[in-house]
Amino acid sequence: MKAVIFAAGIGSRLKPFTDYHPKALAEIAGKPMLGHVIDKLVAAGADDIVVNVHHFPEQIEAYLAKEYPSVRVSDESDLLLDTAGALAKIYREHSFREPFASGEPIVVHNADIYTDFAMTDMLSAYGEGRAVVLVDPKRDSSRQLLFDVSDRMIGWRNIAKNIVRPASMDIGTAHGAAFGGVHILSPEILADIDSFCGPVLHPCSIIDYYISACGKKNIMAFTPTYDFKWFDIGTSEKLATARMAIESEQ
Repeated sequence: MKAVIFAAGIGSRLKPFTDYHPKALAEIAGKPMLGHVIDKLVAAGADDIVVNVHHFPEQIEAYLAKEYPSVRVSDESDLLLDTAGALAKIYREHSFREPFASGEPIVVHNADIYTDFAMTDMLSAYGEGRAVVLVDPKRDSSRQLLFDVSDRMIGWRNIAKNIVRPASMDIGTAHGAAFGGVHILSPEILADIDSFCGPVLHPCSIIDYYISACGKKNIMAFTPTYDFKWFDIGTSEKLATARMAIESEQ
């Protein structure tokens, strides 16, 4: 199984730590967030992992060389490409060790998200030719993915700004949920993301891709059926909250 970890973000909301370090190396329970994510993916069966880097890339590369030497790097030092752009670069540059097997899942995980749900449960919702996205209808968020009664994505909305995309959609029967920073993509979806980004690599969002593609592609919601931990460590306050919750159980 292949996996991509997004670790290139500048982390401007996590200063002063990110004045000197990449956000992905912020520690919880004595281990960098990047290590927690890699361990989770390896335990689920990932054996071909690529991490994208931009902010203090040499620190991430040194950490990987010491702790996870088989993990590869996609270098965005010259230009931060956002999420879809990062995937397009990895696809075009054949960054994985091995070619794609037919229908092989590609797990995509933000390095600044700590979760404890069983990845094998999410993998059971995967099917060839589709994308599966972790969402939580209970979590407060002004931005939500919108799904129909079969949990297929049909759009997106920003509640605070009263924006719906596609603008023409009727949200009467839709249900919204906060996106959780974890996806499973098929090779076909990854190839379509590459096409969506256009011939010249540039910053491009995977949420924009999902909004554009959801009328044609199966982009399915996944929410664990049990309570699970989910922490975004994007600010100092959120990192402190995550540390308190997780380290108290160590």
